[in-house]
Amino acid sequence: MKTAWNIRSNVRLYSLLLQLLIPITALAQTTGNVKGMIRHRETREPVPSVNVILKGTTFGAATDERGEYTISAIPPGTYTVVVSAVGHKKVEISISVLAGQTLTRGFDLEDESVLLGEIMVFGASLRRERITDAPASVSVIEAKDIARLAGAGQLPKLLENEPGVDIVQSGLFDFNINTRGFNSSLNRRLLILLDGRDLGTAFLSSTEWNGLSVPIEEFGRIELVKGPGSALYGANAFNGVMNVTSIPPRAQLGSRVIVGAGEKSSFRGDVRHAGVSGQWSYKVNAGYMRGKSFSVIRTNRQFEYAGLNPFLNNELRDLNTDAVQTMYGSVRIDYDYEKRGIATIEGGIAQVENETIVTGIGRVQVQKATKPWLRIAYSGHGFNVLAWTNGRHNVEPEMSLSTGLPLEQNAQISHAEAQYHFAALENKLLIVAGVSYRMLNIDTKKTLMLATRDDNTSSLFAQAEYRVSEDLKGVVAARWDRGSLIPNQISPKAAVVWSPMSGHTVRATFNQAFQSPNYSELYLFVKHPISALAYIGNESLVPEKITGYEIGYKGVFGNSLFFSIDAYFNQLKEFVTDLGPGLNPKYPFPVILQGEVAPRTIWSYTNAGKVNESGYDVGLNYYLSDSWLVDANFSYFTFEVVERHPNDILLPNSPKYRINGGLTYTHTDGHDIAVKVKYVPGFDWAAGIYRGPIPAYTLVNLGGSYRVTSSTTLNLSVSNVLDRKHYQIFGGSILGRRATLTASMSL
Repeated sequence: MKTAWNIRSNVRLYSLLLQLLIPITALAQTTGNVKGMIRHRETREPVPSVNVILKGTTFGAATDERGEYTISAIPPGTYTVVVSAVGHKKVEISISVLAGQTLTRGFDLEDESVLLGEIMVFGASLRRERITDAPASVSVIEAKDIARLAGAGQLPKLLENEPGVDIVQSGLFDFNINTRGFNSSLNRRLLILLDGRDLGTAFLSSTEWNGLSVPIEEFGRIELVKGPGSALYGANAFNGVMNVTSIPPRAQLGSRVIVGAGEKSSFRGDVRHAGVSGQWSYKVNAGYMRGKSFSVIRTNRQFEYAGLNPFLNNELRDLNTDAVQTMYGSVRIDYDYEKRGIATIEGGIAQVENETIVTGIGRVQVQKATKPWLRIAYSGHGFNVLAWTNGRHNVEPEMSLSTGLPLEQNAQISHAEAQYHFAALENKLLIVAGVSYRMLNIDTKKTLMLATRDDNTSSLFAQAEYRVSEDLKGVVAARWDRGSLIPNQISPKAAVVWSPMSGHTVRATFNQAFQSPNYSELYLFVKHPISALAYIGNESLVPEKITGYEIGYKGVFGNSLFFSIDAYFNQLKEFVTDLGPGLNPKYPFPVILQGEVAPRTIWSYTNAGKVNESGYDVGLNYYLSDSWLVDANFSYFTFEVVERHPNDILLPNSPKYRINGGLTYTHTDGHDIAVKVKYVPGFDWAAGIYRGPIPAYTLVNLGGSYRVTSSTTLNLSVSNVLDRKHYQIFGGSILGRRATLTASMSL
């Protein structure tokens, strides 16, 4: 009986299930589905929590953590899909749903900065987050602002009016970017990354800004993270990190031609083409740029301003006054995986000629050098894997103008890095962990160092972010670095971010960072041909160290005013001094070098000095309307020398304060114009053989674009509109106005 009852029960159950399945199957045959993946246009990373709805209906879904969505049981017909997410531009597109079929439709989202509190940043935590939630002081320059000023071809000029940024210029492309004091003629305290690739050179670790193999119009975003950053980025993120992200091929398809000309015999041309085939996309570009530098001849003590030393600063070789030139080209190929992830391989080369840079031993002119590079990357499933290699090779020797000696820098830097990020505890805990390895080979053919060097650095790093509540989160991070040039270095970080109300955050941050001595500081060996001087490095140098404490506030008021204030106190020690006499304890007095009979005074380096520095940056952006934007910022900096070497002049090479302001107008048809004003008070400068005052100066810069047709845009960029003659580096060139006009045509 029991068995029979069970049989009858099972029959009734199966009958019930069949009755339920029949209408479901029938519904599936008379309705359709839509599914797909949402990605960020530039990073190609999946975007979670995106709303995907069919306009005018109740059908919709939200993307999961993999960026995927599915909308089921849709009656056949034509619909408008609306895709929206915080911090991104809304997308609307028409689709057709067929009965019994599933339509696969993916979307790429762009960042949207109209809502000030929704600006998204990446560099502060190695993940995307609102700028108000970032555990650091971050400035962002969006694609539209980059395009407005791109015509001049000078990437550092884009950051000139940002709060807390100290930029000085000498030649056409000889720039030094720093944040928060202690600048120099070859500053490297700010790590410069382009799509994760370090742009620093091997010998000096500074950046050659005319060596980029892509035009500035290819950059989609610049993020500047201020404050010590070694916990995530390692050596040389001493005062911050500048992350530049290029535009992927899929984001700008088709062909484009750029031509431009202007003052100082400036001319530039660039050709670009991007295409797509299924999951593959690519872009190629080639270009040429030239322009006269501001640098002049200084032989026979022909100095352009007072204060230059007639003995130390006199030059033995005439400057080549031909135009500074750059020729470049690059290729990029992307592969988008259907489920998740993107793989990239790209490479390029630039040839640079005639730029003059200011160094510790005097001005050096790069006659002709090539800079090839290759980058391979994968991002997806929580992984970010990156490998790149940068080369620098002299086609013709560089010329030391002060000594008349030919110099060589032939180097190759290769780097590999892997990161993995994941969430736990119902997404309250976010973890990023990674490992990196770098190899470096440099050969100066005994013109700058006596031996060839092969060195390496290994690193491990991790960061944990825990959200205690909707209003409070904590961040801790640490990195271990060790290499053939540096002993073990541990760089910790801790931060607390509190949001007392929507759009307002207060944070407190602790960081430690370090800067490795470069090859010049360690192994330099140059003998002056006519003076009893020699420039020699110090192999006993140890890394400079900084401990930073910072508090900050960011707030959005009525979605029209963005206000920020950041205050900091830093303790610096183990300073690597500027090049000077009587510093290296190995050479306290003039010595007779091997193979010589007369003594020489040795200019060298040492670790010496402790400094406390403090300051604050205040900035605001105020939207008067959808078309008008007013921006202003003020930066204050002060320092106290606690200890210094008696023979060293320890100066920050930075003013006590800076004032910036600007007004931008944007027309609904895409035209725009911006006027920026910068004031820098006078300050003293000491770097290597150059020591003297920098007089105060005021700059007015102008940038604008005019959309002639849907495919043609004119761009005007004028630096130093009033042509105020001034110099920003003691030993650098007197700068004047430079105006350029470019035309960009999409074919």
